[in-house]
Amino acid sequence: MKTIVGVLVVAAVATVGDAIWYTYGVRHTILPGLVHGALLLTAVGAVLGAASGRVLRGLPIGALAGIGGAASYSVLVAVMDRRTYGSAIPSAWVIMWLILAALEGRWLRAPRPRAWTAIAGRGLAAAVVGGLAFYGVMNILWGRPPAGGRNYVVQFFAWAFAWAPGLFTLTFGGAPVPTSASARTTSSTTPLASAPVADTDSPIAAVELLERIDRGERPCILDVRSEGEFAAGHVPGAVNIPFTKLPSRMGDVPGTTGDDLILYCGHGPRAYIAAAALRQSGRKRIVYLSGHWVAWQNACLPVER
Repeated sequence: MKTIVGVLVVAAVATVGDAIWYTYGVRHTILPGLVHGALLLTAVGAVLGAASGRVLRGLPIGALAGIGGAASYSVLVAVMDRRTYGSAIPSAWVIMWLILAALEGRWLRAPRPRAWTAIAGRGLAAAVVGGLAFYGVMNILWGRPPAGGRNYVVQFFAWAFAWAPGLFTLTFGGAPVPTSASARTTSSTTPLASAPVADTDSPIAAVELLERIDRGERPCILDVRSEGEFAAGHVPGAVNIPFTKLPSRMGDVPGTTGDDLILYCGHGPRAYIAAAALRQSGRKRIVYLSGHWVAWQNACLPVER
């Protein structure tokens, strides 16, 4: 619900910015672009901050992403496409999502940051879905106005459509970052052994997982690649449920809600999508295999077929 409200707020801020930009004839130069980007993305940062329980901490990461996106647009216009409404705009939009994912994952969620593999997967997913949505409405948002003038109600809904996919991707499945005060309270009132461990996107190294297997442990390992990929080779002891079939096969997921579930795919994106479905089913203790299957292969570790 927070993200839905956030999308509407960001769309409203973007629409007001457009109205100012067109009403007062602001020229598309570097300084106005940087200011506009910083102010608009501050609202986006607030949405990401709200999802992590840190609204104020989210404001500066939004502003930095806005400045980064606006600056990249200016550079791309100069070196790639000099048209004001050309290909530089969607390209800068993609760069902005990657910056947001990095700042959200490392700075906003400190001291429990996301792994870089998780950041890369979430950032690329947000960039792709957000980029496609933005490209679909770009001609409505910008460019030559219709004969009857701009309809800012249409502008608002077009902005909501453009922002929603990326924001939902970066906030989906995220949990508030516990404060140090809450951590102290938990540790002083609840025995450490019984404290639940939430998914923090923390990874386990491939070599460390192999050591656990070699010691005779039987960790719960879930491979969400396709059946063909799994048959060609997988981590020893892993169970295969393709991520597309996971919602209907939750009963086949190894272990219980109290067990750590080691999750991997080929490179990361499918595992992050699967993790969201697993969290909704109650599996909170999710640990990603660092680097996923490609890292296991590159390390020349044992393969089961």
